[in-house]
Amino acid sequence: MKRAGVLAVPFTVLAAVLLLIPITAAKAAGENVRRLGAEIAVMYADGRRLNDESLSAHHRSGVTARLRGGLAVLDLLIRAARNDDPSVAQFEDTPVEMIRSALDQGDRASALKVLSQLVQRYPFETSGLLPPDNRKNAQRQAKTLHETYCAACHDDPDLSGRRPAWNLFTLAQNISPAELAARLVIGVRGDSLTGLDNPFRDSEISALISFYRGDKVRRVK
Repeated sequence: MKRAGVLAVPFTVLAAVLLLIPITAAKAAGENVRRLGAEIAVMYADGRRLNDESLSAHHRSGVTARLRGGLAVLDLLIRAARNDDPSVAQFEDTPVEMIRSALDQGDRASALKVLSQLVQRYPFETSGLLPPDNRKNAQRQAKTLHETYCAACHDDPDLSGRRPAWNLFTLAQNISPAELAARLVIGVRGDSLTGLDNPFRDSEISALISFYRGDKVRRVK
């Protein structure tokens, strides 16, 4: 998905002790806090996809690579989020290493267990994104955004690669609105000229979610 130079970047006992310590939930204090929660939500969703037996070995390796990429930047994302909101929790490297180790051993259940605990610790803030905006004007705007920035790569994706672009309409029918929101939040980045944050406004992402889901348009006088 592209926009003004924006490139889509095409989701033990010790674990319980480390991750179930009561932590104040992160609030939406800025782009970095939201991106952290979204990244972890997508990592968890990707972990669940690995349990899909219909997933080809080729695409399974792509999902695993995407998951490892998220783990590689997780600590940096937490640091950035803490710059927005110092109450965002820190953690040692152990959870990340536990997930990596589980993936190395093919232990998808253990990897998913730790990911689920990370989701609880760093929740994805969806205010302003959900519920999807299905007003008539928002739908018109979403259609224009999709045709301008998204359709070229996503309407007829090449599925031969390990990490193909997804048809966003098909995707939206098979995942939750929250997961779709998370994927849109982390799937679009700015560049050195526009800034690296997601350039879509919350209202635009909300409208896109409704557009891709095929929500019934709410008529507004």
